[in-house]
Amino acid sequence: MRRTLRLVILCLALCATVGTGARAIENDMLKVGIKYGSNAMFSANLQNYDGAGCGYAMGYYDSGRVFVPLGMATTETKISVTVDDNVFIAGGVYYKDMPANYSEYIGAYHLQLLRRFDDYDSAAAAAAEYDGGFVAWLTDGFAVRIGQYRTPEGVERAMNGWSGSESAQIVSPSKTGVMVTVTGTDRILFYFDCGGLRSLSILPLSMDGEKPITWFRGYRYYGSFEYQRVTGGNISVINVVNIEDYTKGSVPYEIGGDKPIEAIKAQAVCARTYAALQTRHRSQGFDVCTTDDCQVYQGVAASNETTDRAVDETAGVYMYYNGKLAEAFYYSSNGGASEDAVNVWGGVVPYCKGKLDPYEETIASRIPKYNWTVTYTQSELTKRLQSKGVNIGTVKSVYVSEYTDVGNVLALTFVGTNGSKTIRRESCRTMLGLRSMRFHIGDSAPTASSFYANGKETVLSEISGVYTISGSGTVSQITSGASDTWVINSSGTQKLHNGSEPSQTQVTDTFVFNGSGWGHNVGMSQWGASAMAELGYDYRAILEFYYTGITIEGPDMTSDFDTEG
Repeated sequence: MRRTLRLVILCLALCATVGTGARAIENDMLKVGIKYGSNAMFSANLQNYDGAGCGYAMGYYDSGRVFVPLGMATTETKISVTVDDNVFIAGGVYYKDMPANYSEYIGAYHLQLLRRFDDYDSAAAAAAEYDGGFVAWLTDGFAVRIGQYRTPEGVERAMNGWSGSESAQIVSPSKTGVMVTVTGTDRILFYFDCGGLRSLSILPLSMDGEKPITWFRGYRYYGSFEYQRVTGGNISVINVVNIEDYTKGSVPYEIGGDKPIEAIKAQAVCARTYAALQTRHRSQGFDVCTTDDCQVYQGVAASNETTDRAVDETAGVYMYYNGKLAEAFYYSSNGGASEDAVNVWGGVVPYCKGKLDPYEETIASRIPKYNWTVTYTQSELTKRLQSKGVNIGTVKSVYVSEYTDVGNVLALTFVGTNGSKTIRRESCRTMLGLRSMRFHIGDSAPTASSFYANGKETVLSEISGVYTISGSGTVSQITSGASDTWVINSSGTQKLHNGSEPSQTQVTDTFVFNGSGWGHNVGMSQWGASAMAELGYDYRAILEFYYTGITIEGPDMTSDFDTEG
């Protein structure tokens, strides 16, 4: 059995190192933070998924994210990793604080042989000679520990009565050490402490060739698990997973498994590209988190044949702009137009340009809460602004003071009893808790409240009295009762705000915001992608519509790309 397990460990370790070869993607193996920070764990348990796992190998990941096995493998299917501290057991559950009904405990004080061992097998053979012996991997090699005691006095008594054939010493709890136990018992399988320089990693094993799947906290995951405890306190649990398996665990939660497959393929390329670029959590010891702060990832439970197929059929495909990986921003729906990144976040992203989106409206009736309304009383709006640091007294009016070229709100002005305040970009929606920046105030829905004349030398607030020249050369004046007037701009056509239309300004005790879409509007609309797929577009056409000037490259690409981002 041990030989078989060793062969499986070797095969899995080799698989972890084999990439696609042609790609120079830095994060081909991702580290995903599952539990960390305030959610770090005193004790974290794993369980092999039935039919897809038969134990675990212990080791660590080197700087190249290659799994380094330490020779210790177990056929136990339920194990726990616990901080190096006293652990109390009640009803098979581990507790840090002593419960009244505890039945067993794991002591944090041990005896340890002075001798170091070159490999796990020789250390395990020595440990087997002692009752309660187990192997520890330390910074300076393998060691053998014996017994477990709750107090310094208990271990001192054991040391005074020591009669082993080798010299031993007392070891106390470490702020960077972790114990591996058989879940719900006091049986220690392994101990790991490299002073925070390395972290214990556990690789699930498969005896039948099936890809291992592991239960953790009610979710099922591919890949292995790393347990980081570098400064004391609890343990951060990190899922270390190949980027393709990660994508399979993200796509179903971000776009769902019931969309057309070409839309799901587009989402797969976005998810893979986005994850490959992320470094925002590096200071915390991982690349991406599991929430929409990055992108949702909850393992394999929601994946189905369609989502897995979409990932497999786009395996290794990424988006690039000028030879570098692109930031694959996406959102649920845009309400009719995407938006320039600079108009949302203030920074230029050349391939994230605002454009009118004719596709969403073809399925608008099926998009949940596509059109929405948010209403504030005067008191509610005043309090909300104050909570966001805007103190202008009681709000008397609010109006859209600037639109983008595609008709999204760029600036919003509030007028109060003690002054006025204009907010810009994404704050126009987030400060008010709105679903998107494509909205208007009150019952009317003009898409522009001002426009330029004579280049940008003159800004007009209404069009009454303006002269126009038609395509046939006819010159005519626009009157206050004129019908809708449109102009051609860089994004297509845009309706001008007519002087006869109701103003965007409300002077009232109730403020109504009507809008459409859900999200930041930068990059790909997931519902728009679904609409395009239903119309027969493939995933490449979808991505090329929502991201201006990008290229889509796969494993067979012949160019060498700089992927430093």
